[in-house]
Amino acid sequence: MNSEVDPMYTRLYHKYSMKYRRIIDKWIMHPGKRWIFCALLFFFYINRLLETQSYFVVSYMLGIQIIQSLLRYFTPLGLPDIEDEDDDVNIQLPQHNDDRPLIRSMPEIQLWEQIIFALFLSNFATYFQIFDLPVYWPFLFSYFILVMIITFKKYLKHMQKYGYSWGDFSKR
Repeated sequence: MNSEVDPMYTRLYHKYSMKYRRIIDKWIMHPGKRWIFCALLFFFYINRLLETQSYFVVSYMLGIQIIQSLLRYFTPLGLPDIEDEDDDVNIQLPQHNDDRPLIRSMPEIQLWEQIIFALFLSNFATYFQIFDLPVYWPFLFSYFILVMIITFKKYLKHMQKYGYSWGDFSKR
């Protein structure tokens, strides 16, 4: 890298992205420890919510992000996204004679990264009063449940249309 041509922010971005990549590469070989760290971060977030008795909008956004990540994780590679899907398009999954598993559209490490990032942002947001928006939490919770039901109905239609299930990813 030539410092005369590259601006300082490009060099800083490259430096910290390489450090981040090294940290992630160390975590790749330890899936149990990764998910325990994720559970501890989630426990810390729940503890922070119980302590403050607020930040319901932040929790709503965290829940939506986790659901979207999980749905992308459980969608096979090569299919249109559930949100981008047209009813006229007829794509079929390739038929395998040897019961090979489907390939996920998002690897497990990327799912973990997205959930950890969402948890870090949510934990960070609970320390600033500006993110504590006044809302009547039972309405927000009811809306969250409604959005979940509609999303899962759409996902089940997607699964039926393309003929896959969650168990198809783990066939041996």
